[in-house]
Amino acid sequence: MLNFLGDYECSIDSKGRLLIPSKFRRLVPAENDNKFVISLGKERCLNLYPQNEWKENVENRLHELPPGLKKRKVIRFYSKMSRHVESDKSGRIAIPRNFLEMIGNPGKVVAVGLLNYIEIWPLDDYAEISVEIEKDFQEIDWEY
Repeated sequence: MLNFLGDYECSIDSKGRLLIPSKFRRLVPAENDNKFVISLGKERCLNLYPQNEWKENVENRLHELPPGLKKRKVIRFYSKMSRHVESDKSGRIAIPRNFLEMIGNPGKVVAVGLLNYIEIWPLDDYAEISVEIEKDFQEIDWEY
């Protein structure tokens, strides 16, 4: 299991590419072959999964849904709102233009580790949600 932790401010270049933070790149297994899946998150962010994590977690969970209309709708959503991307030798991924549009075409983003995947947030949106995160954490009855 991966252990993406921390948050890192990054730039989106003029070609829509994001340099994955080196601390995250080092965690991606070699057998992943620089392949990722990017998808729209539930909040105003993008989710970036190493391909092996996508298969093990998202695809498997989709297949486990009970057969029927709800399952087809959820799979359609993920099919429509997800794309395969590959990192280049420098560790950059090209984020599809329509995905950048969905999060407001930011020039600066924050890459946030969520254990087995990475969230990509517009910088301003992440600043706002960070305040909520700290407030909500104090109200949650959970410690380690």
